[in-house]
Parts: sequence; structure tokens; C-alpha cells
Amino acid sequence: MSIHIVVRFDVKPERLESTLAAFAELADQTRREPGATVFDVFRAQEEPCTVVLVEEWADQAAIDTHMKEPHTARFLDQVRDAFATPQVVLHLDPVSA
Repeated sequence: MSIHIVVRFDVKPERLESTLAAFAELADQTRREPGATVFDVFRAQEEPCTVVLVEEWADQAAIDTHMKEPHTARFLDQVRDAFATPQVVLHLDPVSA
């Protein structure tokens, strides 16, 4: 079973443009990784400084590998101190119909 994760980031307004560019680069490179099924970045319509990352991974090993990738480290350096609050990470379980 795949792993679904949603992450909410509240970006400082003065860092918004550079942070969005960093997210775009991260998404482009992450989508090429084995095991990355979905890696999409969204902005909340109601809160323009809120960025939401929607991820689906084949397994935990794919996530672990992603966290060690050079482009992930570069992203983390680029967005250091860019967030107004700690990110909110949600690991999702499917609900049976």
C-alpha cells in the first residue's frame, strides 16, 4: 500500500516568491525519483502565503531515499527560516467506503 502525506507550510510574505521557486524546483526533481507517485505543490486560495504539498510514495524506503537526495538538501537550505510557523505534516490512512 502506498503512503499518502499532506504538508502545510505558512510562508513569510517576504519569502513567498523565493520559496515558491524552491518548491517548484523540488517538485520537478522529486517527480523523477523512483517511488514518487505524486508530488504536487499548491497555494491555498484563501491564504496566499499557505503552501500545501501533496505526496504519494510507493513505500517508506522511497521517502527515506528522497530525504537523502541532494536536491532535497538544497531545498531545505533555500527555505531555511522561510516559514512563519512549523509545518503541519499529516500521514493519511484511507477510509473504507
